Amino acid sequence: MLMARSYSLIARLALWHAAIGLVSLGIGGILLHRIVNEVVWNEHRRSIMASASEITERLQRDGVKGLGQPFSLETARRFNSTSGSLMYVVLDPAGRQIGASPGSQDALPRFEGDDAPAHDFRTGRDGSHVWGATEVLNTPDGPLTFQVAQDMGRSYVVLDDVPTAALRPVMTVLGAGALLLFLANVGLLLLTLRPLRAAAREAERIGHGGPPRLSRDRLSVEVAPLIDAVNGALDRLDDALEWQRGFSAEVAHELRTPLAVLHAELDLLGSDEVTARLKRDVEGLAQLVSELLEAAITARDLPMRDDIFDIATLAEEASRRIAAVLGAEGHDIRVLASSGPVSIRGHAEAIGRALRNLIENAVAHSPAGAPVELRILPPRRGVVTIEVADRGSGVREEDMATIFRRHWRSGDTHRRGLGLGLWITERVVLAHGGTIAVRNERPGGAVFSIRLPVARTA
Repeated sequence: MLMARSYSLIARLALWHAAIGLVSLGIGGILLHRIVNEVVWNEHRRSIMASASEITERLQRDGVKGLGQPFSLETARRFNSTSGSLMYVVLDPAGRQIGASPGSQDALPRFEGDDAPAHDFRTGRDGSHVWGATEVLNTPDGPLTFQVAQDMGRSYVVLDDVPTAALRPVMTVLGAGALLLFLANVGLLLLTLRPLRAAAREAERIGHGGPPRLSRDRLSVEVAPLIDAVNGALDRLDDALEWQRGFSAEVAHELRTPLAVLHAELDLLGSDEVTARLKRDVEGLAQLVSELLEAAITARDLPMRDDIFDIATLAEEASRRIAAVLGAEGHDIRVLASSGPVSIRGHAEAIGRALRNLIENAVAHSPAGAPVELRILPPRRGVVTIEVADRGSGVREEDMATIFRRHWRSGDTHRRGLGLGLWITERVVLAHGGTIAVRNERPGGAVFSIRLPVARTA
């Protein structure tokens, strides 16, 4: 016997949270590194271009000759090889250097290939650690390439604007990370609760063709005791119901014989009014006992046999078994089969019991002497329809939805019983994969229709 696999819900949650945390840490670290690098570079580029604004303005206004005029003290200090850390070069369209700051000849210009200046760079031509950028300026002398860079090896180079500029991207990454963690936790919770939802769906199918008990497979060790408790409660409930069904069936079976003997003894007394009244009472008791026994048998799960039988033959047999009762009350039953044999697969005795219940119900709701028809319609699309029609007053509209409930009783009949016949019939039909319905027929009477799948034979 295979043991049901189980696991710890707490351990699984802990492992999943650890895995999510590690993955989030790795992804977050990579994203933060990229974002901070991009922020630092953008701030650096903005800073050095702002520091060279006086030079670029002169180039755009005066061209190369503007570089021959003295710069302001602050600009001269920044681009001095001794006191500053900045440097620049100016290149003509052919790539020739036509202007430069002191000390920049060895580090700049910086090219990506043979003739394409690098848009951004972090290493000088001589291998020095300089961060710089390239822009093309429109000047009176035509388009000129302007490269500006900063020597990052100087100890006083500080990007003090980086923390402020990086605040929003960092908060964005942290917010996105928190949202992803929340979604991951919700998904993890739903994934963890999936076995419980499966157990709930399994519980809904108990007694409706599903498994008799809840499965413990693929459940956590924390939830398994609950499943065991539910299965134990179902076992105790089944035991109690089985005892009750057995007791009802045994009592009903034991009462049948004394009632039959009592009815026979009453036949010997004569035919006066008192004897007739006693006979009706005994017949009513016999009907109650019969329904009680039938309900006890049907309440159990019907054994679905693999027998194949002809529904027309079964209908003839059902009519013959109750022919004596029908004759005594002046009714005539007519079996109308419009086609040849129609094979049905299942429990012949149970289907016959359902047909007898419908015939007896039709007799109870028909006027004296009115015929009862049992019709077998030609099969269509693999389904055969059996109809039982009476000549009574029909079914009220408000009773259509409740007529197949247990203990349902019509208000216009004097038939004794527990009101279980139609409920039993519906259970038998549904157990065979069929359907049952009722409708009113003109000029009067009710028609009960049973639809059953036709057996597929070789």
